[in-house]
Amino acid sequence: MQIRSYNSLKILAILFLLISSNSISGQKKENDTIVSPFRKGKWLTGLSGTINSSTIELRNTNETTTTNEYGINLTTGKFIKNRFLVGITIAANRSNNSGIVERTTENLFIGPLVSYYLSKVERGSLFFQVSPGYVRYRDNTRIEQTSGFVEELGEGSGFGTLLGVGYSYAFFDLVTFDIGLKTNLLWINIDQESAPANTIISEDIFVNSISFSFGFNILVDQF
Repeated sequence: MQIRSYNSLKILAILFLLISSNSISGQKKENDTIVSPFRKGKWLTGLSGTINSSTIELRNTNETTTTNEYGINLTTGKFIKNRFLVGITIAANRSNNSGIVERTTENLFIGPLVSYYLSKVERGSLFFQVSPGYVRYRDNTRIEQTSGFVEELGEGSGFGTLLGVGYSYAFFDLVTFDIGLKTNLLWINIDQESAPANTIISEDIFVNSISFSFGFNILVDQF
């Protein structure tokens, strides 16, 4: 009886060691699968820019209109889950039109940001992001006419949504380089003053722009 009890205890001990070993190895394997640089608890802070340029030529009148658009975006946030970022973004954009109609528009946007990175691999991932928020807008237009010129100045504020899609490549789990496309959707109420008529009108405008974006981000464990 004592020999059987001893053998039973020996078998139970061996089984316990095997189960414990498998459990530990399973936990290590599960942890090892989290290789994405966009891990829970990390902070991401970065600066990116947008740029776009176009030229339109009217052959009948030999008139040329050139448009240059550029912007700067500042983003910071924390991964509350693996590959799921929540933060804040500040974006400043400017557009210049030259030709018979000279126009300069500026807008400043600030709002919360949500980004999701699709891939679990360690080098990088496709991502989608959305940011709704407050926008401040300014517009200055000057139109040349035979009798002189007409100048219009509009200023106001409203609501905007920034949408983005792109690819983020990670270097040494510390720095990422992002490249993609961004769309700005702005709904704004402005007061527009015209000169030399000196009249002021209020109107609602909608702004929709698409731009190419690129920039660098820093990944840290603590902010």
